[in-house]
Amino acid sequence: MKILFLTNAYPDFDSSYHGSFVKGMASRLQKNGFRVTVVTPKIYKGSRHVEEQEGIRIYRFPFFAGGKLLIEYEKIPYLKMIIYYISGFLTTIYTLMKHHCHLIHAHWAIPTGLIGILASALFKRPLVVTIHGSDLRMAMDGPSLLRKVFLFVSKKAQYITCVSETQKREMEKLGISREKMSVMPMSIDEDFLGILKSREKDLERGPLTVFSNRNLLPIYNVSLLIRSIPMVLKEEPSTKFLIAGDGTERDVLEKAAQELDVSSSTQFLGQVPHEEMPNLLSQADIYVSTSLYDGTSVSLLEAMASGAFPVVTDIPSNREWILDGENGFLVPTESETVLAKRIIEAIRSHRVLMEARKKNREIVEERAHWRKNIGKITEIYQGAVRLA
Repeated sequence: MKILFLTNAYPDFDSSYHGSFVKGMASRLQKNGFRVTVVTPKIYKGSRHVEEQEGIRIYRFPFFAGGKLLIEYEKIPYLKMIIYYISGFLTTIYTLMKHHCHLIHAHWAIPTGLIGILASALFKRPLVVTIHGSDLRMAMDGPSLLRKVFLFVSKKAQYITCVSETQKREMEKLGISREKMSVMPMSIDEDFLGILKSREKDLERGPLTVFSNRNLLPIYNVSLLIRSIPMVLKEEPSTKFLIAGDGTERDVLEKAAQELDVSSSTQFLGQVPHEEMPNLLSQADIYVSTSLYDGTSVSLLEAMASGAFPVVTDIPSNREWILDGENGFLVPTESETVLAKRIIEAIRSHRVLMEARKKNREIVEERAHWRKNIGKITEIYQGAVRLA
């Protein structure tokens, strides 16, 4: 079966973190006998218009991105979106004609989902849409036009996959039929599950390492972690903090770390190739995510699989994976004091950390392993093609 991935983001250089989970899915499908082709926007000047990665042909359409994803703009750039739709639609038509794809899988309902709807109608190909989270949030909190586009795409798609149960419930409230939806989180590979087996660090010896790898954008709220660091170091001065990722807030966060006099204990790593993430997680004892909103966070799943103890914000999607006090800690989105207290508690609770490692590995293997979830998406594809 030939599948066209139509996605808002797909990695275009080694350290790119944009859409790495989409690439993970595409690569897994390719290894399981599918032929995957990708259409995605050209974000950076140096990105290639056409390239091949792991046997997957990728077409990047231009829209004067200026080095930013649409989600990274503070205000919706309507002119850029119009160009995005026109350029993306033409590239999608070309790709469908050249590769004779049997099915379109759009990642994010906005904006690529709308291109998928138009291409699906023109070529009479079934369309599967994955709701990742930012698209649903834009529909719920953004202008009414985006909400209308989101609902139009959701109702016209043959099938929808949500990355969390929370999303599915919200979609049902919007009037989307539950019969055409299922929950399937973006999943993880063996590289992360293998870390737990090879962990040699004795928690008793310390110092412990706290790790964050969320993008340095407002929605990920990394400033909360930075503000908590002085309080942690006051109680546990040998603790080390590693912060991977990049984004519009990086300069501000680094300056804040200097002003709080925690730079000697805090290292900003910048963009890290996804291939290097298993090695980083193998060094992490505690994983922190301060996100204000998420679908299912693949970063959290990778940390759970790797044996890093999760201290994450108390938002609906995280509650699906973390039971406070058992396999991680949940903290408010606005209190650095509470975050610091829970990090300190985790540092001092070696038994809790060790017990959580086993629980989290079992959870991830059961619910978020590509080995199982590729079978689910295969069934969805086959059903959509039969009904087309």
